[in-house]
Amino acid sequence: MATNGNEKRISECLVHLCNEGSIESIRYFESRRTLMEMLRDRGYNVSQSDLTLTLSDFRSHFGDFPKLETLGVSVSHRSNPSNKVQVVFTGTDDIRKSNLTAIHNQIANKERLSRLILIVQSKMTPYARKELENCRYKVEIIKLNDLVVNPTKHVLQPKYEVLTAVEKQELLKKYKIEEKQLPHMLRTDPMASYYGLERGQVVKISQSGEVFNSLVTYRCVV
Repeated sequence: MATNGNEKRISECLVHLCNEGSIESIRYFESRRTLMEMLRDRGYNVSQSDLTLTLSDFRSHFGDFPKLETLGVSVSHRSNPSNKVQVVFTGTDDIRKSNLTAIHNQIANKERLSRLILIVQSKMTPYARKELENCRYKVEIIKLNDLVVNPTKHVLQPKYEVLTAVEKQELLKKYKIEEKQLPHMLRTDPMASYYGLERGQVVKISQSGEVFNSLVTYRCVV
């Protein structure tokens, strides 16, 4: 079947990437890059080198088959250095209580954490989920496949801004409404997950198009 020049070049690029290294390294590279962008957008201190890392540099540093323990990162929030997050990549086997115990022991000697993010590729047993309830910090679970593509970079995606507690109260006061009267956004929404939004937080959504110059709406996370 005949193909045009663009399709041929794209196919050649994909074949080149696969030949140069493993598919696994591409998946980890894309997911880790989105992770770094996500942490930056949440207000954490992320190095520019992590944001601009190329696939070639990633493979040179982590290898074609990266060891999961090397992919993790620990960063602090720009506005509150005591707010620290630790990210841990888990494997493809089911996550059991013993796995979480090992993770807790691994980070126990580090500075006090506010949040632990687990990047998972498999199911978590009920005993493991029960273990999470005993953590002294917030635990967030993100699927690796959900990080392969950054949802904020879609051409049709509007701009999201997370309001501070003060900005939220000013909004409610301005329109003389209660929190429950705002349109809702589920915590499972991809954008809510990306920004790590909690129940009660409000986001400002700005979008523009051919029909209107600018449209601003607000949603409250439930």
